[in-house]
Amino acid sequence: MKIFIAVDMEGATGVAHREHLLPGGNDYERARRWLTSDVNAAVEGAVAAGATEVYVNDGHGNMRNILLDELHEAARLVVGPAQARNKPLVQVTGIEEGGFAAAMLVGFHSRAGTPGGLLSHTWVGMLVHEIRLQGKPAGETLLDAAIVGHYGTPVVLVTGADDVVREAKADLGADLETVEVKRVLGPSACATLAPKRTRSMIRDAAERAVRARAGRRPWTTTPPVAMDVEFHRREMAQRALDTGLGVPISDRCVRYAGPDVPSCARDLWRGLEEALREDGSFLK
Repeated sequence: MKIFIAVDMEGATGVAHREHLLPGGNDYERARRWLTSDVNAAVEGAVAAGATEVYVNDGHGNMRNILLDELHEAARLVVGPAQARNKPLVQVTGIEEGGFAAAMLVGFHSRAGTPGGLLSHTWVGMLVHEIRLQGKPAGETLLDAAIVGHYGTPVVLVTGADDVVREAKADLGADLETVEVKRVLGPSACATLAPKRTRSMIRDAAERAVRARAGRRPWTTTPPVAMDVEFHRREMAQRALDTGLGVPISDRCVRYAGPDVPSCARDLWRGLEEALREDGSFLK
């Protein structure tokens, strides 16, 4: 049995501040260990439930955060940056191989605009004000669930702070297995449990979730699919339109339409890549 684990970092045990998230930041190396502990717990639970193959996709930042030397031996790690030519499905690249019985989202965070949310954003915080899937505001939890759902795989577990737990249950169903590893106090503060505590919580929840996978249905939507990205500034939207893959909805919003969620997500990510490029200027 194959299990897929998509990993982000903002929702990992102990992580509260931007300094935890970036190479060179204060306590970044410790945060990598906390993250790897959460991932290992999910892998252990999946194996206990009968998994024989576990794909783990490092989906945060430069996507080289999980400590390979400390990773559970049952895991195969998808590592490397989410450029269109490398990881076109970003945090869930690899799911297109097919045959995965279930997916888990470990270390996830709430979507952009969440009131008081901890480290909240959607995909690229410096660019994205909001992403909407079929007109519905979507965070990374729903976007990834929709992508893996296209390939017939249900999301069975989400771990993170209490804000993303509420979001995931609202989007994917109140019966979704979740693990709350910390409680939000503000945009960069939380009351976290210790890794020694959360490791057993995540392991047990992952085992339960994988064993109960037959009760979870893949998240799907009726085609055609539309994904709208509203940027912070109009020049970002203009740069995204340079790819020729989207159409303008307003001066800050670009729509990506297609036959399914993965194709729209690939085009949208390509637009975000282009939007990150700034025009040359004599002011630089």
